[in-house]
Amino acid sequence: MIKQISLSFGFLLLTITTFSQVRTYDETALLFAQENIKGTARYTAMSGAFGALGGDLSAVDVNPAGLAFFNHSEASFTLDNRRTEISTNFYNTNTTYQNDNLGFSQGGGLFVFETGSNTYWSKFALGANITKVNDFDNSYALKGNSHFSNEIYFHEIPQAATRYDIVDSQKMENITYGSNTKATINFAAKYNKYTTFGISLISNSIDYKQKINISEQSRDVNDNTLNAKSFQDLSTYGEGVGFNFGVIMKPFKNVRFGLSYQTPIWYTLTEDYTETLHLDLSNDANALPYADDDRTFDYKLKTPSKITGSLAFIFGKQGLLSMDYMYKDYSNTELGPATNFEGDNGNENELLATNLTGVSQFRIGGEYRLNNLSLRAGYHVEGSPYKNALNTDTLAGYSLGLGFNLFRNSKLDFAYSKDTSKDRYYYINSPNPANLDNTNNRITATFTLKL
Repeated sequence: MIKQISLSFGFLLLTITTFSQVRTYDETALLFAQENIKGTARYTAMSGAFGALGGDLSAVDVNPAGLAFFNHSEASFTLDNRRTEISTNFYNTNTTYQNDNLGFSQGGGLFVFETGSNTYWSKFALGANITKVNDFDNSYALKGNSHFSNEIYFHEIPQAATRYDIVDSQKMENITYGSNTKATINFAAKYNKYTTFGISLISNSIDYKQKINISEQSRDVNDNTLNAKSFQDLSTYGEGVGFNFGVIMKPFKNVRFGLSYQTPIWYTLTEDYTETLHLDLSNDANALPYADDDRTFDYKLKTPSKITGSLAFIFGKQGLLSMDYMYKDYSNTELGPATNFEGDNGNENELLATNLTGVSQFRIGGEYRLNNLSLRAGYHVEGSPYKNALNTDTLAGYSLGLGFNLFRNSKLDFAYSKDTSKDRYYYINSPNPANLDNTNNRITATFTLKL
């Protein structure tokens, strides 16, 4: 079984040690296990703190029991624009790249059924919702000179008596695009006056593409030059399924407690990988000018489960304050079949269990109403999934929003959110990683129609 982690071409294996820059399987598994705070503008404006609230279609992604807090059937549709700025530093060379992405963020609807009786089960709700929980459209480059050569060249080529290990310049371009889209079918029921239950069937669809373009200019002690270029393309796609169970209790008039459990998402994935290498030697035009490799590989992925505890305070019709605490143990991420990722065939599952850890996420959001106008704000913070992470690797952000009741049966909501994070990227065989500072600015708009 051939896997992407073994990326050297067959006839280059003895002549060149290459470092693939596309995501390895353990990195890909972590990427697909993560979700952003995306959904309706109201949900985004309050940083997704909806586990004990309900009354919003995106709230079902946290706790499906919230569906039973709707008083009317309704539908909503959301667009957002994300502007991401990525600043890189590679051996004291700084570059900044800006990426804009406008598109669909959420769409869905639900139907509410009142039983009209005095039984304990007084209300049922059935809905469906689609959310783009992660979009991968980004690009950045690393430029500079580590003075560490990317390859050890041509031991098997008689014409190359010396090594081209005097590095003059290096560059890597990383371009990604695609999305992780979550579709849910949700059912909730209200039991007596104080408790609601909910369940969601989750279906995730992944379409991820990554392009890596690497170039290096180097020379030997006789000033013979080598220009090396590598072009790598990775495409990963597939489907996953899971469930979410939730309960919301209202022990007091103005207080709600929520608890939900989302099972792992079980994915079946396929990857297509292509690599092309171009080499240009000033002293030998026929040494090794071109090589390419294509392969396809099918595998499984199980993401970690997630548990959420929530607390909300309702201040009549004037406003509310809501808090969510989430826990997700990324060390439980698994690739399969195990025989392909453990033992002699790889150590990816060991890397996931050893290098990753449990992550806590805290969200808080509030809303204040003035007649037909609603003012909203939120804050969220999430730890890094890596055990050896620095304190600066924490993701943190805030959000603001406005809501307008347009007519009796429609409303328009807007949100602005911003978050920042830091990453480190090991490029070539350099002992020092490149540093990446990521800033995401997002504007979200939702139109809601009561049915």
